[in-house]
Amino acid sequence: MRAPTHDLHSELDRITSDPETRALFRAELDRAISEHCSQEAALTAFTEAVAESLRALARFATGERAS
Repeated sequence: MRAPTHDLHSELDRITSDPETRALFRAELDRAISEHCSQEAALTAFTEAVAESLRALARFATGERAS
């Protein structure tokens, strides 16, 4: 879903012209970026753990001893 261009421009004008709105926008943007980075870190850790489990399974299947 896309916002109509004229609504987007008026909202951007409001953000740039009003210091309070700009501060709220930046705070929300910072929160969203932090949340995204946190989710990415969690997904990376999960993926690495799964990959290590799969490597261990592959070693076990080939007869290597698990360490």
